[in-house]
Amino acid sequence: MARTGPRLSLIETALLLCLIAVVAAVFVPTFLRRVRTNKISEASELLEEMSRRAGAYYDTSWASRERNCLPPAAGPTPAKPTEEPEAVDFSSPDAEGHASWEAIGFQPARPIRFSYSYTPSKHGCDLPGSVEEVSVVFRAEGDLDADDVRSVFERRAVVGRDGFTPADALLVHQRTE
Repeated sequence: MARTGPRLSLIETALLLCLIAVVAAVFVPTFLRRVRTNKISEASELLEEMSRRAGAYYDTSWASRERNCLPPAAGPTPAKPTEEPEAVDFSSPDAEGHASWEAIGFQPARPIRFSYSYTPSKHGCDLPGSVEEVSVVFRAEGDLDADDVRSVFERRAVVGRDGFTPADALLVHQRTE
């Protein structure tokens, strides 16, 4: 049975394929870049939140009537980062340093890809009275493409006579592996 309707000629088909190829060449890299940026934005946002929460804890904590406290180190939580986002309970007894996560109130509200840690050079209370400044490192490590090469993001803060002062810079090593 012969087909009777409009058909595309060979030239029209070639032009259509060229148009699709041009659109793909323009939008696929943009889409992939956006996906990659979306993956790494998690680390930046959650490190900022972790720093904010640790600063609030430092400013408002009281232990045995002492002020200006930092809890001990916590993490890495989860122990190993994942390629796909997973829900993690930071206050679970299985989480490394769960008491410190609970103390600063850090619990991501969404599934995460990165492994997070919080490391003060000194912990306890009445820290501004100490001679040296106390540094705090907030770290996120991720293996975004499951090749055992990790992206590392760090945000730092200093505790001194002026209080808890977060650094403005986000340190990055192998941003997208």
